[in-house]
This record gives sequence, structure tokens and C-alpha cells, in this order.
Amino acid sequence: MPLLPTRELVVFPRMVAPIFVGREKSIKALEKAFASNSPIILSTQREPSVEDPEVDDILRVGTIATVVQLYRLPDGSIKALVEGQQRVKIDDFISTSPHFQVHYSLMGSEEPHEPTERESVLSRMVLREFMTYVEYNPGMPDEISHIVGAVTDPGELADAVAAHMLISFDRKQVLLEVEDTEERLDAVLEMLIQENALLDMERDLNSKVQDKIESHQRQIFLSEKLKVIRDELEHAFEAEDESIQEYYALLEKKKMAPAAEEAVRKEIGKLKSTSPMSAEVAVIRNYLDNVFALPWGDLAEKTDYEISRVSRHLNRTHYGLKKVKERVLEFLAVGKLLGKDQPNTTLCFVGPPGVGKSSVARAIADALHRPFVRISLGGVRDEAEIRGHRRTYVGAMPGRIIDALGKAKVDNAVVLLDEIDKMDSDFRGNPAAALMEVLDPIQNREFRDNYLELDYDLSKVLFLATANYEDGIPATLHDRLEVIEISGYTFEEKQEIAKRHLIPTIAVESGLKKSNVAFSDAALKAIIRFYTRESGVRELERVIRKVYRKVARAYLEKKVKLPVRIAASRLDDYLGPAPFLEERLDRRPLKGASFGLAYTQDGGEVLTIETSIATGKGDLVLTGQLGEVMQESASTAWGYILSRYETDAAFRDLFGPRSPALDEKGEWAMAGKDLRLHVPEGGIPKDGPSAGIALAVSMLSALTGKAVKPTVAATGEITLRGKVLRIGGLREKCLAASRMGIRTVILPKANQSDVKELPAGVRKSLKFVYVDDFVQVLGHVFA
Repeated sequence: MPLLPTRELVVFPRMVAPIFVGREKSIKALEKAFASNSPIILSTQREPSVEDPEVDDILRVGTIATVVQLYRLPDGSIKALVEGQQRVKIDDFISTSPHFQVHYSLMGSEEPHEPTERESVLSRMVLREFMTYVEYNPGMPDEISHIVGAVTDPGELADAVAAHMLISFDRKQVLLEVEDTEERLDAVLEMLIQENALLDMERDLNSKVQDKIESHQRQIFLSEKLKVIRDELEHAFEAEDESIQEYYALLEKKKMAPAAEEAVRKEIGKLKSTSPMSAEVAVIRNYLDNVFALPWGDLAEKTDYEISRVSRHLNRTHYGLKKVKERVLEFLAVGKLLGKDQPNTTLCFVGPPGVGKSSVARAIADALHRPFVRISLGGVRDEAEIRGHRRTYVGAMPGRIIDALGKAKVDNAVVLLDEIDKMDSDFRGNPAAALMEVLDPIQNREFRDNYLELDYDLSKVLFLATANYEDGIPATLHDRLEVIEISGYTFEEKQEIAKRHLIPTIAVESGLKKSNVAFSDAALKAIIRFYTRESGVRELERVIRKVYRKVARAYLEKKVKLPVRIAASRLDDYLGPAPFLEERLDRRPLKGASFGLAYTQDGGEVLTIETSIATGKGDLVLTGQLGEVMQESASTAWGYILSRYETDAAFRDLFGPRSPALDEKGEWAMAGKDLRLHVPEGGIPKDGPSAGIALAVSMLSALTGKAVKPTVAATGEITLRGKVLRIGGLREKCLAASRMGIRTVILPKANQSDVKELPAGVRKSLKFVYVDDFVQVLGHVFA
């Protein structure tokens, strides 16, 4: 049988152990045993340091084992998992090449037997001592106690304990060579008692040493602490008097109202009369520090501004946004004529992410030479975030409005209330109601923060707000805001923004110069068209930044020469495959499908509306995660078609003899069929009434079998009488239609005047059809 000599490893019967083998003889012995599914003998070397052992270097008692698993490692060595079976005595060596081959004889019997009375007693003693050994030895996991405790056979117990003891291999070899179970239990018990005695002595010594160290450290610590206390007591009253005088000096400098000054003076007097050791001192000091951190009438050094200079600054920092800039300048012009910092109103910029709402607010602050502070209101649901916490609470602090003025250091700062549409309310109050006082020009002259409990004048603060969705602005605030819509950018506007603002900024932030990377016009157009799909320019900025990162790495790693020219044909090397290459809509006339236009928080989208007819119960089945309003709109469109079919002969002429809605006799056959309507991308919620006529066109196409023109999109709310009503978000919808290759857009007649406000490029690329009745739609949609 093959033999494998081990170094410092004694394998006991029923013990599973991993072994790592690197010697050629040992590898061949393992591979032969594993390949032939035969056992192998494991025996320990006398000296672990011997690299190529001879016959005399191998102990004569070992264990016969089976190879459970075998893995060859990358370095050529082998990792194996072996399980010991029975003790063996090596009688003689047959050969030593290519591996050790031996004759052996079995030692004793490993079969379980009825234990003798002495064996049972010894087993209990061994188990008890082993539990103590595990407890004393921090290197052994507690699970071993449960594993060994489950062993019932005395011989197996002795081997299991010996295998898990942290002793030298030669002592384990002594236990392996003991053949009699009772003698082996005696030997294991003796070793356990010796080890436990040593471990107990070690624990006792460690405990005494630790106690001495802790006692010495405690004495040093208490001595030093006593010195510090004595020093503090000597200087406490002197420092207290100095800090109180500082508070009085600050009170004289601040331009507080008489009532506020009196209240603060009382707080300083309270601090003066309170014991320095009282916990109340920290509360009063924190309050006074917050009070004196406020500007109390201090204004920005340069308060006068020229409208022309503000206009130039806005044009320099933002491309496009003509209507927005005009409204901001009008707003500031009225304030200047009134002799105020700003009129009695608050501007709120509403638009999709990335269109420049926050940056416009920051540009206004820069143009006015005032500090800019942003307050994020997204997810705020506690009124105390606005008004502050009352001082009776532990950890009380002022609200965000007062905190913002403390950061700005002036009373006429520009404060941006960001994401005002994402506030919420719960049992802790409604933050929108608290903001009413902040934004009301009559009430905010005496704004009262719960923490300060003083009236503070907010009338000089220029409050601006932003929101992604106007409908999300709380109704209580909407009345106090003047909403300015910032719609998505056109293709040409994005090009100019990238050239004028994004590329120069990104170049500096990437450690390069603007001239180091040159984008061709075709490359820039391809990036906008095929790598982004958004109303703003945030994703465009990320894509351009990625190109600059690639160039920076290539310059440092591959020594690429600068400048690098980015051509449209090389965009795949920098950005990978374009994700929106298939953005153009299907150009084939489709039956049962129409295109609608939607306005989302991310801008405009073109919706594909699909309708099919299937056997059923005459129901209208709607899928695609449609909201309640859109479901009602679909039901209204279906109701209109049914009513019109019954009452209008000309409308019935649309249904030819082969119409899916009619039977062979030309009669209405939808009583036994379902009309199924689906709006793709079912994971995205959709809602709103403006898809009414597009829903009706899709249904009518499926019912009549007539195909819809693939370049026509429709938007407008439909009534049961077929009237087409006005819709919102026209700019975003038309931008999306132009981007997606739509050529004709059907609009409510009530929106005709809004088309004049669209960018010239969009008006040029689209043909607009104005309708006020659904019948007028029919002549423009069917192929």
C-alpha cells in the first residue's frame, strides 16, 4: 500500500484533516490512491526538517486513511482532504520509488463495543477535563465542545480529544501508538490534567500582572485629574468673568430690536448667576453662541446692483434660458425701483433635473455680490427642521433658515430652498406650513424660531426655490411663489452649452487644458444624440467627463501626444457602444399602435400605445402600470368610440367588411372579445389625461384594422363627446417628438398660441395640426 510521510501532522482514526503536499513522492502516492479509490497510509516523520526522508526517518505506527478530495494548486502542489480509518503498524518497506510502498498490519479493532465500567468512568473524566481545557484555551472555538461531547464510544472519544488538543506532534504520536482503549484514555486524561494546570497557572499570572498595571495607571490618572481640577477651580471664576464681558460686548455691537436685546441680556444675567458646575451653563452658552452668530442687520458690502451687469453675468454663465433671464431681470428691476432688495414675491424655478435651476440661483447671488446658501428640503417632514426645536429638548438647535443666515453672516443673503416639491408631512408637523411664514413678505419681518424665541427680520433675504414638478409643490406654498418654468434644452442649445461651459470646466477639473482635447462637431452631435437622453445636460456632462478621464489616463500611461482629437468614428473607443442608437421610431405603418406625448420629471417622452383584440368577455383591459387618471382617460376614449359607432353612420364607414371588430355579417362583434391596451415599459408608472386622443387612435386602429402613420404623434385630453381639451408641458413634449423623429404633431386648438413660444428649430422640424374634435384627427393619422 502507498505511504505518505507527514511533517508535524498526526492523523487519528475518524479524523478529517486537510494536507498540502509538494514533494514528488508524496504527490505520486496521493494521486495513485485517489485514482484507484484505495486507501493510503499516513505516518509522521521523526524530524520535520528532513526534506527527502529515508526509511529510518519514518515512524512505524501510522493511520490508514482514505483520500476524500484532491485539488492541484497553480504552483504544482496538491491540497487533499483525508479521513483516518484505523491504526496500522508498518511491517516493512517494499519500495521507495516512485513512492513509498509498505506492508502493514492493523492494530486493535476500531469497531464500537460495549464499554467497561472503568472505560465509562475514564470517558466522563476525560470529557470533563476537555471542557475545562477548551474554556481555558482562547485559541479553541466553543463548537469543539459540542462535537466531542456527542462522541459515545470510549476509544473514539480518546482519539477525538487527542486530535483537537494543541500539543506537539511527538506527544500526539505517543497517544496514537497506544493500542488499548483503557490505556489510551488514561494517557489522554493525564495530558489533559497537565495542560489544564499549566493554563490555570498562566491565567492566574496574567490576571495578577493586569491588576498591577491597572492599579498603577489608575493612581497616575487620579493624580493628574486632581491637578487639573485644582487648576480649573483657580481660573474658573476669572475665565467666567471674561466670557460674560465678551457676551456684553457682542450685545453692544449687534443691531438687535429692543425686545430681542432685553431677552438676550436676561440670558447673560442668568449665565452670570448660575454656578459654573451646573449643567445649565452649557445650555445657556450654546444658546448665546447661536444668537450672536446671526448677522442682526449686517448686510453685504455691495448692496447696489446694475441690471445691465446682472444681465451680462447671467448671459456669461448660462446659455439659452431667454425667458428665465428676462423674468429674473424684471424681478430685480422692480426691486431696484422700489428701493428694496427684492419685490414682495419669491421666484420658484420648475423643471427637469439638470436644466440649471440651482446654477441660475447661484448666478443671481454672484451677480448681486451676495453670499449664497442652499437649503435642501428633499425628504424633510419635520416642522422643527424649519422653525427649530424648543430649548427644553436635549440637543435642541435652530431651524435651517436661522442656521443658513448664521452661515451667510449677512441678512440679505440669497437663500435657495431646493427641491421644495419633495417635502412631506407626518405626526411631527407640516414643514410647508412653517415655510408660509418664511416666504410671506408681511409675516417674515417677525419670523420666530422656536429655539431663539426672538423675532428675526427675514424681509431682506432673497429667497429662491426650485422644484422638479409643479404639481408636487404644496398648495399652501404655491400661492406665495411665482413659478418660472425651465424647460429642457434643444439639440442646438446642448451643443452650445457643451462648447461654452461644460468642456472648459471639465478640462480644468481633469488636470488638462481645453486645447488638449478637441471635439469635432460631428462627435459632439453624436454624443448628444446617441449617448444621452435627457432634458438637461447632467448626463452630457458625465459622458464628456468620461472622455477626459480616458485621455488623461492614455496621456500618463501610454504617453499619447496632446492635443487629442475626438472624432465621431472613435467614440466607441472612449464611451463604448452607443445606448440609444435605436432611438428612432419604427417607420412602418402599424396596426393597433399610435404615438402619444408625455411630460415627466425628466422631460418629454414619446409613448408607444399598443392595442390588440382577443377572445374574452367584452372588457377593456389596461396594462403598463397606468395611473388612475390615465385609466379614466382610456375608459373615456373607449366610451366615445362605442357611442360614436352607434350614433354616427359616417363614423361606422371607417369599419370595413374585414374590420376585426365586426363579424362576417358586418355586425358589431366585440361582446365576446376583449380590447387589450398596453403602454410599454410597464415598470415605469404613467399617468395624466393628455394621452386621450392617442389612446383613442390606437383603439380605433385595432378595431378597424387601419394602420397609423409612423411619423404622427398626438396629445390632448378627450371627452365623451369627442372634444379635445388643452394640455400642459408642450415644450418638453415637442422637444421629445423632434428628438425621436416625429414629423407631425396633433395638438388641441387651445394650445395653438403656445407653439409660438417653442424654439425656432423645433417649429421648423415639426408640422402642427390643431384640432378641437376627435373627428378632425382621423384625416391625419391613418396611412
